[in-house]
Amino acid sequence: MRISETGEFGLIDRLRQIVGEPGEGEVWVGDDAAVLRAPAGTILFTTDLMIEGVHFDLEITGPEDLGYKALAVNISDVAAMGGTPRRALVSLGLRPQMETEWVERLYRGMRECADQFDMAIAGGDISRSDCLLLSVALLGNPAGRLVIERKGARVGDVICVTGTLGESAAGYRLLRAGIKERADLKDRHLRPTPRVKEVEILRRQLPTAMIDVSDGFAADLSHLCEQSEVGAIVRSSDLPLVDLTDVELDRDPLELGLHGGEDYELIFTIPADRADEALSKVTRETKTAVTVVGEIVEGRGMALVIDGEESELEARGWDHLRT
Repeated sequence: MRISETGEFGLIDRLRQIVGEPGEGEVWVGDDAAVLRAPAGTILFTTDLMIEGVHFDLEITGPEDLGYKALAVNISDVAAMGGTPRRALVSLGLRPQMETEWVERLYRGMRECADQFDMAIAGGDISRSDCLLLSVALLGNPAGRLVIERKGARVGDVICVTGTLGESAAGYRLLRAGIKERADLKDRHLRPTPRVKEVEILRRQLPTAMIDVSDGFAADLSHLCEQSEVGAIVRSSDLPLVDLTDVELDRDPLELGLHGGEDYELIFTIPADRADEALSKVTRETKTAVTVVGEIVEGRGMALVIDGEESELEARGWDHLRT
């Protein structure tokens, strides 16, 4: 069986069996970041690989934006576990004919992102490659020993999401089409904002489970539900969707919001009686809107309610290995 048939997450499940079970108090394969025990406490460790032609197109992405995003997506993984980013290692695969100045601009983008989140790039590695590769490994730490995993959602919890869904996917399509308008949407694709400040407030409210939106809202919510062994009901009318008013883009905001991906917002669950206080505190202290979009229910699978009619919510989204 080819890996294109297995798919990304099928392959991860197979590799998880080979790697084995994590030690007590640790989380390995299957969440946004690894949780490792250390003499000084708990650390978070994550990595992300970006490949030219798969994750980015240099015709629409400049080196500073690419560097910023390469670091930001890893910071988002640490934030999704309730953590704060600390140190990163960056490995590059470069074509020998590339200009040195271009690589310097790439690192300036990474440095800008690192400075914004009060962390540092501690080193890395460089090798020759036929296409541009960026691999970032990032260490972070949670508040004390508190880690927010994907598997803690409970029946009766409400489902919440930060910010707006579908803006990155819309921005990508505007960039590809060469449309000059809506720089705000393009920036949401090129320079996503990891919700580190939001997590600093939110983790004090003890959310039960959390994940960032990288593959798409529906796909990532399904990962959370699978890990928690629960189901979900989502109301389309409550989803905070991208505003495409006055944009010549033949796309449905609901489709972009559910399946577009790369928003790097947070999906989290929390008991209903704590939701109002948690949402108001995050919004008041960070100015980031947080919306209740559904509930965790018994059983498996996800449902989407549109105009009072309930239908299956498909877990469609980005999968690196399916063609």
